[in-house]
Amino acid sequence: MIRLTVFLLALAAAFPAAASPRAVSLDYCADQYLLKLADKTQVLAVSRGADKDFSHMRDKAAGHEQIRPSREEVFALAPDLVLRQWGGGANAEKNFTAFGARVVSLGYPEDFDGVKDNIRLVADALDQEPRGEALIADMEARLDALARDNDSKKRALYVTPGGVTAGAHTMIDAAINAAGLVNIAAQEGKSYWPSLSAEEVLLAPPDFIVGGFFVSRDQDINHWSAARHPALKKLLAETPSVQLPADIVSCAAWFAVDAAEMIAKGAE
Repeated sequence: MIRLTVFLLALAAAFPAAASPRAVSLDYCADQYLLKLADKTQVLAVSRGADKDFSHMRDKAAGHEQIRPSREEVFALAPDLVLRQWGGGANAEKNFTAFGARVVSLGYPEDFDGVKDNIRLVADALDQEPRGEALIADMEARLDALARDNDSKKRALYVTPGGVTAGAHTMIDAAINAAGLVNIAAQEGKSYWPSLSAEEVLLAPPDFIVGGFFVSRDQDINHWSAARHPALKKLLAETPSVQLPADIVSCAAWFAVDAAEMIAKGAE
């Protein structure tokens, strides 16, 4: 038995395990998944948006090199993996596989199942499957708790400084539904990011308002002009609301559960 143990140890030393893949990310949504799921030593570089106020994982971005999504800057780091959602443009896979890197392109989740798909995609590429499954399990447990405790069916309206709302096929819609509320825009048959008129809001006032990006420094000069209408300003001021931080609405990821929890708590 001792001889067998010594032999196996010697065999392991002769054939060491392959090193974990090292990666770069090309946009701030890909940054979130890389910084959450990778070991620190696996992160070669992140995008130039990784430390901004709209980046949820900005604290973990500190100390990592930031790059532009260019072939030259990526090539200089010789990564095993290039993670992206939109970074690098339409020809990213062709451009970055040319020097041997594997390009992993994230999907654009419209619901929490899509987020799980992205987590598993990145975790598998990084050889971090247990970490990915743990993140998914935490997300599912919190969603189950929301489903048990919240079912108010209040009519909620998502409002942004730029005057758009969120319809069906968006993570905001998924978060509002997870919080037990009804998304007015989706209920009216709207999808994605339709514009929002003051008249619509005044004619069918919501029970609850979900504000997005109003607390982002990047939106200080982009306030919806219609929101300055006196009647609408009064309605918005008097309607119960919650303001979601920019870093939990800027990307479709696991922290959309944070948004759902904030909405549910605000609507109680």
